[in-house]
Amino acid sequence: MIKKLLPCIFLAGMSLAFGAEAQVYQGLGKSANFRVGPGKDNKDVPVYSFNYVTAAGIFDKDGKIINIIVDGLEVSTPNYDGESMPHFSGWPGTPGYNVADHKTGEVSGVSENNVEFIIDEVSNWKTKRERGKDYGMNPRLEWHTQMDNFQKFFKGKTVAEVEEWFKKYTSDINGRPLKMKNKDIKDQQKYDKLNDTEKKELTDLVAGATMSIKDSHGDILGAIKNAYENRVEVNIPVK
Repeated sequence: MIKKLLPCIFLAGMSLAFGAEAQVYQGLGKSANFRVGPGKDNKDVPVYSFNYVTAAGIFDKDGKIINIIVDGLEVSTPNYDGESMPHFSGWPGTPGYNVADHKTGEVSGVSENNVEFIIDEVSNWKTKRERGKDYGMNPRLEWHTQMDNFQKFFKGKTVAEVEEWFKKYTSDINGRPLKMKNKDIKDQQKYDKLNDTEKKELTDLVAGATMSIKDSHGDILGAIKNAYENRVEVNIPVK
């Protein structure tokens, strides 16, 4: 999925390079996690899902992010009733799994796990960016919009600095950026320790990005770190 974005990220990175020769590093990264959930169907059968996150990055010689693009593929069992959610019902020949009706949210039958059905199911998987406004997170701030805002925020930072930012400025409970008013007392105490400049920077970010970059919905931070670990030098002569 991320290969479609490589030309864009590379050109964007090069536009920031100066001098007789641009010494930059390009890296591709990934992370994956399995999730029990989200929730159960109306027959009390668990929903299972996994998230596969990919990141493509351009880094300078000091390890600072010149440009980064992240996408994610989230796949669940067919008893999750989210209409845009990609599903995987099982291997061909295995017993069918509960299938939820997207309109009623209730189980309407079981999947037909033959070769044709599974091939069609997998062939129609869409990443979170491809799902766009149909992802269903927030009409004003969908996943791709929030991710774009995070990507802009991370530019100029090293991966280590992004990791430190995550530790200092996000909830220890759910990994989301802290807000002015937090429900958990420990999160509030963590926020209150920030100085005015730090609080202002956080407020500006939260206006466009409130999701976690490392939780059960996907390890975005891990994918970015993996991209940096996999970096290779690219020397581009500049005329």
